[in-house]
Amino acid sequence: MNNTETFIETKEYKRFAEFCDACIKYQYMGICYGLPGVGKTLSARQYAQWDYLEKQINYEKVENIGAHADEKILDCHTLFYTAPPVSATKLTGAIHVMGVRFNLVKEAYRERLGEKEWDTSNEFEGIRLIIVDEIDRLKLQHLEQLRDIYDQHDLAMIFIGMPGIEKRLVRYPQLYSRIGFAHEFQKLSKEEMHHILEYKWDELDISFKKEDFSDYEALTSIMKVTNGNFRLIHRLFTQIERILEINHLKSITTEVVEAARNSLVIGRI
Repeated sequence: MNNTETFIETKEYKRFAEFCDACIKYQYMGICYGLPGVGKTLSARQYAQWDYLEKQINYEKVENIGAHADEKILDCHTLFYTAPPVSATKLTGAIHVMGVRFNLVKEAYRERLGEKEWDTSNEFEGIRLIIVDEIDRLKLQHLEQLRDIYDQHDLAMIFIGMPGIEKRLVRYPQLYSRIGFAHEFQKLSKEEMHHILEYKWDELDISFKKEDFSDYEALTSIMKVTNGNFRLIHRLFTQIERILEINHLKSITTEVVEAARNSLVIGRI
């Protein structure tokens, strides 16, 4: 399997992207909630182009600012921040630093193009959306810090958390009154699972034959085990790949799926 996996744009991702676009358009706060593993974080990182942008802003030396930036940096407008599992006293500072670094990289690339300088005194210049993941970890004082950032700058903000977070935030009227949209992230449909699983077969360089009962049986078994959970599909196929390599096998069978399942700790999904 390739180290860099291609992101599969599911219908749920497209709904999430539309939700983000709407929050930006109206400069609203939004809440996205869903069960663990359905793809919330992966979708947020994809929307923010975070795999690319994070590498750009995590430079170690001043002379490295924008050294590897390309035209893709001009399309980036979203910061992705994961709420820390411990005290979030440095939350505001961390987000501000991300904004400053983002703008310095963008400015460095613009200078290479010979374009005029823009205002980098505003750390959120050019940033249209901030996505905060794992919002369940934060307390009221930290949510107030986020509200302060939202109030002071012309941008949108999205909170991502577990089901029930939308009810918890009702207890904070000053924050909740600013929330304009809510989005529940759903599990994969059966049709999407079929599509993704066939794609996974291809990633392992194994052809999926719909007319082959053993292939169909293995696919059905995987669908039953994963139950539409995006993260669990990836975890299961990592184990399937390992088992195929160890045993020098060329096809995915129900026995392989069961062996892979037994290698995982699977809770309620």
